[in-house]
Amino acid sequence: MSKVAILGTGNMGKALIAGLRSKYGDNVTIMAYDQVEKCLVGLDVDIKKPHEWFTAGNIPDAIIVAVKPQDIVSAVASLSKVNDSDKVTPLWISIAAGVSLESLQKLLPLQARICRVMPNTPSLVGEGMSACAVNANCTDNDKKIAEEIFTAVGKCLFVPEKQLNAVTGLSGSGPAYVYLFIEALIEGGVTAGLPYATARELAIQTVIGSARMAHETGENTNALKLKVMSPAGTTAYGLKALEEHGFKNAVISAVVNATKRAEELGKS
Repeated sequence: MSKVAILGTGNMGKALIAGLRSKYGDNVTIMAYDQVEKCLVGLDVDIKKPHEWFTAGNIPDAIIVAVKPQDIVSAVASLSKVNDSDKVTPLWISIAAGVSLESLQKLLPLQARICRVMPNTPSLVGEGMSACAVNANCTDNDKKIAEEIFTAVGKCLFVPEKQLNAVTGLSGSGPAYVYLFIEALIEGGVTAGLPYATARELAIQTVIGSARMAHETGENTNALKLKVMSPAGTTAYGLKALEEHGFKNAVISAVVNATKRAEELGKS
């Protein structure tokens, strides 16, 4: 991968630019365009309009369409229109939630290689989780390109497209669930007598440390939970309160309901 073009420089577009520049430096050329000029201010990219992407010397290895779902049809159609050469066949990457590979294929040439990605907002700080699904035209090298791009903003894995709605319900929406949990920890700490700033620092670092421990040890999360507990101790009483208020089932329901909503949006 030596050249990447990004259409749309909102939050996720900017995150990808920053991640690519941080990881690959000047070894990758980044071209970008956004209809809102102020979104391009201060970016370390070559600002080129889409029709310039398909001229000699500018042809990208991948085009990332980082626009809102409601704008994806017009964006891809316009890009496909200016790409009037059968010899120019970049990997097309869409991060628009709910827009299927089939829908994208209808907007592009029959031989188009397409990757659909569900990233999440921690990509903004380089700790994202992105799930990718590719169409049948994609090669192993295409998957490598997608992986190189999205590991610049966190971690990346490949799943069958049919699993992307569940990915949306879990890791796509998941940061909001975690923020709500952190919010509840803070409020609990304040209610128990801690100053807000102290409760906030304790809550955030507890979540960071626990997640890192689960990741690095590879241990079953139930086993890790039991290591914190002692019979009739403080943790046991805290967990009992969570169970009595349906904490675990509420989280499961959140993932399932968000998945169902993703399915509904994909059909609309």
